[in-house]
Amino acid sequence: MSIDFERLSYTYQADSPLAFQALHEITFTIPEHSYTAIIGHTGSGKSTLLQQLNGLLKPTTGSVTINGQTITAETKNKELKELRQEVGFVFQFPEAQLFEETVLKDIAFAPQNFGKTEEEALEIARQKARLVNLPEEVWEKSPFELSGGQMRRVAIAGILAMEPKILVLDEPSAGLDPKGRLEMMELFESLHQEQGLTIVLVTHQMNDVVNYANQVIVLEKGTVIKEGTPDDIFSQPDWLKEHHLGLPDTLTFAYRLAKKGIPFSEGMPYDEASLAHYLGELIVKRGANNG
Repeated sequence: MSIDFERLSYTYQADSPLAFQALHEITFTIPEHSYTAIIGHTGSGKSTLLQQLNGLLKPTTGSVTINGQTITAETKNKELKELRQEVGFVFQFPEAQLFEETVLKDIAFAPQNFGKTEEEALEIARQKARLVNLPEEVWEKSPFELSGGQMRRVAIAGILAMEPKILVLDEPSAGLDPKGRLEMMELFESLHQEQGLTIVLVTHQMNDVVNYANQVIVLEKGTVIKEGTPDDIFSQPDWLKEHHLGLPDTLTFAYRLAKKGIPFSEGMPYDEASLAHYLGELIVKRGANNG
């Protein structure tokens, strides 16, 4: 299920004195089963772009095509019901959308709303609760009795209960401590690898981009200014600084090592695996020379 943006523009309050164009002729493709990160500083148009993916917002001009269904300014909401089952959204603080009296009932709400019987929906809920590692002892509890991280897992399980083919993540680890953030990102990675979901991630966490994404889209003032692999993007740290984008922690650490005399003749490593591999080879080489 690829996603194709074709000269898509979006204007808030179009044809009014308060009109503001948030997106300008966006054209790019998100391949099926890819893990795409969309980055850019606040106000670059990231959230507006995400909301085009299931018709929460519709293009003012241009189009977005998802699995063969094209959304334009003329597309009616009734035409989007099936698509909205296939595109699952995890917004910031999704636990704010919880409302049922038990964990299982909350997870079962979406499939029951889309036509499953109560028992079918509850069986789906059990499957998804296991998938996101919610222990059985919490299934009959109120979701509001759980920890923040568990509440977020309930909300994500409810989204997965719709069996989406695309998972859209808008700062999904916001507000979590480092351990909870890592657990959440590893959950999404396992869904990508094991369930074959296409992942679209908006984040300010450059570490998550280099550790998980295989495609990166950079937005600035509603325009795509760069796209490529993490290697393409993070091999140009001066360009990132010029556009007020952060560096992954590993790349920052590598620069500190370079200032202390550690040579990086083949380019600066931007992820942990690359840095560890390079330093390991350097230690072996220096040990051999000293021997």
